[in-house]
Amino acid sequence: MWKKLISVALVFTLVSLFAAASAEAGAKQRNMWKGAGIALGAVALGAMAHKLYTHTHPAPPPQVVYYPPPEPHYCPPPPEYVPGHWEIIREWVPGTWERVWVPGHYDSCGNWVAGHYEDRQTPGRYVERRVWVEGYHRCN
Repeated sequence: MWKKLISVALVFTLVSLFAAASAEAGAKQRNMWKGAGIALGAVALGAMAHKLYTHTHPAPPPQVVYYPPPEPHYCPPPPEYVPGHWEIIREWVPGTWERVWVPGHYDSCGNWVAGHYEDRQTPGRYVERRVWVEGYHRCN
């Protein structure tokens, strides 16, 4: 504020001092120093004004505008076909009982053993079997 008042007062003083034209006749270079003073004053005032307006009022920073990125678009995966194939499965076959005729014979000690029926058990077991599995479309 004080700088503005001082610069206005200085401009008014310089203008009022050099505004009155003299009607005296004289040498050609008589007013040379007055012109130089006016030019020097104008340069000084211009420098002060330039300093006042460029350094006290900096330009505001540019406005930052934020645009969010677009939402990503994901394509669904293509349908996948799983082809048919063979699989091997294990199945349990339960054991069986059967009645078998054993004919007469001599045992290891030389004694006669008469013919008779004997119950024999076949134990259960696993059996591997190939099975065809049909192809299908897998939904992801």
